[in-house]
Amino acid sequence: MLFVENEYVRAMEDLLRAAVVSVDACCYEWAWYPGQRPGTAQSINRELVGCPKRGVKVRVLLHNESIGRHLGKVNRKTAHELEVYGVEVRMGTTAKILHAKFWIIDQKIAVVCSHNMSVRATKGNAEVGVVVVDLDDVAKLEGYFMSLWESQAFAFKPREEADRFRETRVIVSS
Repeated sequence: MLFVENEYVRAMEDLLRAAVVSVDACCYEWAWYPGQRPGTAQSINRELVGCPKRGVKVRVLLHNESIGRHLGKVNRKTAHELEVYGVEVRMGTTAKILHAKFWIIDQKIAVVCSHNMSVRATKGNAEVGVVVVDLDDVAKLEGYFMSLWESQAFAFKPREEADRFRETRVIVSS
């Protein structure tokens, strides 16, 4: 299945609703928009955070930039929001920029697309994506995801970093 522009939102909502075992995602830019109306990137966010409530394991890889850079701020905020709902998030920088955008649902279906998770990608840009159902191709993409997930380049875990920061503040202020 091929989808263009805003068809991505409906396709991802349906796939995430149908997930029963796992969702793995990789994205360059992932924005969180509280209160945004249906049919936008936040619709996908809402479906994704519902997955852990149903017992679906969710892991997300995000690109990480220095703390002062816009993309770093956007992705850190989203990482925090996703973790609140039980999504495991890792962020990293590599010699190559993590520019890939893909999803793997239940290790049976993959979505490879040009869409970032942003209003612009779901409402304004010329974007395209494809659903992959060939199990060999899905397995290859899952292997790629796991190689990134397990690499030292993606060792930064936002929740652990936030916990260490809070512990340091308590010790210093005591």
